Amino acid sequence: MKRRLITLSILAVVALGATGLRAHEAFRFVGTIASLKATQLAVKTKQGRTVYIEMTKKTIVLRDKAKVPATELKAGLSVVVDALGDDDTDLTAKQVRIVPAIAPAARGGK
Repeated sequence: MKRRLITLSILAVVALGATGLRAHEAFRFVGTIASLKATQLAVKTKQGRTVYIEMTKKTIVLRDKAKVPATELKAGLSVVVDALGDDDTDLTAKQVRIVPAIAPAARGGK
């Protein structure tokens, strides 16, 4: 009985620890490409904030639901980026969708 309890306790600790190592938050950013470097995409959001997102070989780029090469990405294009990271300063793009131009956020009360 004691041995079984110890074994179950160890398995529980290992399972919880492994889950914590894989945990990342999911983020979605809607905005315009401000700049693009070899492995980094800067997106100016509709709220006016610029976020920097790492791009990898696994990042999928889509236009009209069809895969396109990352070379299609250019400054000024409207995009929706799905990314994973620990917070919004440590992001890796999973998918970048090129979308029709996004209207700027409304300003003022009228």
